[in-house]
Amino acid sequence: MKRELKMIQLTIDGQQISVPAGTTVYTAAKQLGIDVPIFCYHDRMPPFGACRVCLVEVNKMGKLQTSCTLQVTEGMEVKTESALATEGRKEILEFLLINHPLDCPICDRAGECPLQDQTLRYGPGQSEFYEDKRRFKKPLPLGPVLMLDRERCILCARCTRYSDIIVGDHALEIKDRGFKAEVGTPENQPIESKFICNTIDICPVGALTSQVYRFRARPWDNVTADTTCTLCPVGCNMSVDSRDHEILRTRPRENRSINDTWLCDKGAFGYEFATHPDRLKTPLLRKEGVLTPITWEEAFSVIAKEILAKRESGKVGALGGNALTIEENFLFQKLVREGFLSNHIDHRVGAPIISLKDEGLPPGMDILLGDCPNLSFAIILGLDPTEEFPLFWLRLKEAIFQGAQTYFLGHHLPEIAPYFTNYLVHPPGEELSQLNEMLPLIDALAKKGGKGAIFIGSQYLNTKNRKALIVNLLKLKAEHPALSINLMEGRGGSLGARFSGVHPELKPCGEQLPKAGLNTIELLEKMSNDGWDYLHVVSSNPAAKLPQELWKKARQNLNFLVVQDLFLTETAKQADLVLPALCYLEKDGHFLNIAGQLQKICPGEAISEGLYSDGEIFEKIAEKLNFFLTVDPQFIYKIQQGQGRATLDPKNLSFDPEIPLQEKSETEETLLATFAPTLFDRGVRMLHNSHLAKLVKEPRVCIHPEEGKKRALNDGDTVKLSCNKAVIDAIVKLDTGVAAETILVPLGFDQINACALSPYLINGEKITVVKQT
Repeated sequence: MKRELKMIQLTIDGQQISVPAGTTVYTAAKQLGIDVPIFCYHDRMPPFGACRVCLVEVNKMGKLQTSCTLQVTEGMEVKTESALATEGRKEILEFLLINHPLDCPICDRAGECPLQDQTLRYGPGQSEFYEDKRRFKKPLPLGPVLMLDRERCILCARCTRYSDIIVGDHALEIKDRGFKAEVGTPENQPIESKFICNTIDICPVGALTSQVYRFRARPWDNVTADTTCTLCPVGCNMSVDSRDHEILRTRPRENRSINDTWLCDKGAFGYEFATHPDRLKTPLLRKEGVLTPITWEEAFSVIAKEILAKRESGKVGALGGNALTIEENFLFQKLVREGFLSNHIDHRVGAPIISLKDEGLPPGMDILLGDCPNLSFAIILGLDPTEEFPLFWLRLKEAIFQGAQTYFLGHHLPEIAPYFTNYLVHPPGEELSQLNEMLPLIDALAKKGGKGAIFIGSQYLNTKNRKALIVNLLKLKAEHPALSINLMEGRGGSLGARFSGVHPELKPCGEQLPKAGLNTIELLEKMSNDGWDYLHVVSSNPAAKLPQELWKKARQNLNFLVVQDLFLTETAKQADLVLPALCYLEKDGHFLNIAGQLQKICPGEAISEGLYSDGEIFEKIAEKLNFFLTVDPQFIYKIQQGQGRATLDPKNLSFDPEIPLQEKSETEETLLATFAPTLFDRGVRMLHNSHLAKLVKEPRVCIHPEEGKKRALNDGDTVKLSCNKAVIDAIVKLDTGVAAETILVPLGFDQINACALSPYLINGEKITVVKQT
């Protein structure tokens, strides 16, 4: 039986209002449009009452009350502008300003500073405090991206509570007590967080500032554009501030259905590459072995000549697409299929490759990210949220804070494991048996009612057990329709690339091709063995991400290579023709996120002169090939409607539900690989962000200490890894969070070429591990 919501009636400044029981006086006043000053209060965290600036007068209460912590009662009469309340606020502000320096002329917060605004409106005209203010060495760097001016801090505790409640990484804390209290990091170590950017936005006084934006501009100098971050599949909404055609900062933009009001550090600080001096500015053609600047007209003519001469051979293909808008990807695949006369196109470069017949279900979510806070339980299977889908973790953390039960199965523990109700790690190959053991628990949780969700990540999806796992989960969903199944895989704009048709087996919107093209690895193998005429690479770096020996042989047998990118990457350096392009911060279009939501991408003021977007480049090439290239409006409509998300009927599938577990290691040196995506990797854009690049850690392969003991390995030892005739060197890290018989191999690092060990990046590959002497 649904409980009735009890309503409370009260009066605030003579205005009557009725609000639900449990509402604070501050919230009720806000609903009436009455402004009550705050510093410590933040509506995404429980009331705290630290700053005391929200004081109000309440009838029958002998002293002033903090409106952000005081809950309403029937018949309550509140005065926010009485002489007593006004005087109380004035005194609180005077106390807060005692040690706050007059930094406004140089402070980044000036012009958008709550302390400035509240002091002007509510503060005293002069202070009775004449002693010296506290002074600190300033600023204090807390890491590569964050600076602290300690004398500005008013100890509102917003930043430390955000770290504890919203993120859970305890990156900031208040040290000491009383007069000596100050914000700092645990044990004064450099900050360890993937979400510290948000503390800058919620700090009300400019004590925490960005090293990237510090002293760059005033808010009134900036031109703001609302856009979408495309650096991971979440698609966070954000605002980009530019000045004099240079991007200076990004800020989170509220969207309750996706990122709420937060960003991760990669999205917040990952824009410096856009104005990096190494960005390509003109087309380059190889003449006598040297890449030489040419005009755009010459570049398009060269491409048209090559395509017209070679497309009938059938040896023409294309790679890339994860950094493009869905409109650009649509044009890309249309150009390749109608202009190049080829189905050999794939966006999966340095990423797992699974054929349609083995895929089971495409990536995507049953629910929105904004639904996660309302979950009563969540099952996480082989997913490392903070590394793969950062803002998903913040939304799930809301549910955990409210009491949701969370269970984890995987090959290695994520850093957030302490927040799970229970967790278990196991070697690759045991996914199906471990899931089957958990089915009774899932069944019991689902029968209790409430909303439940299963989130499946790359550790489980990139295995030979994938289809069987999905079918078993769909059978479970048939018994519990309220249970959502969410396939959390992909990088950047890979979902948009797939559903736009940048896939060897698919047309746009998931329509299957009657005759499939070659995937990335098949294409390179074909190039290596039979030779190839033309390859067009867009915003991708196969020379660095694919097996190097395979790429080297393929390049030797490739007649003409065109690379379309922002920088002179390893692949571009080997190209016959290089085309510069605009980045996502300079484009207009749409981004398809992991939940299937189309998010608008808008260009800011800072657009590089003389460059075309990828879509415009495709259109110009098509013109030279004498056909008109345009985006079908029906395509956008179908994507909005979710077409292409085919459901899987277990009755139509043939599979062995008892897929055997992986064989045990043949020798003591052999371990089973699990390939792990990382948030801060050594991708081209990351390395061209001077501040963010400092967050990239030295890549290490991780094994359990017991496995290290068997092999006489210690932290920091160098090992040789061998598999599929490939041998690479790596530094080892002993980690109790990794399952036995397992080796974690990080993705996205040139020092560890994971694709060399497993071209298709399927977990469970047997890796021989030998200590280097």
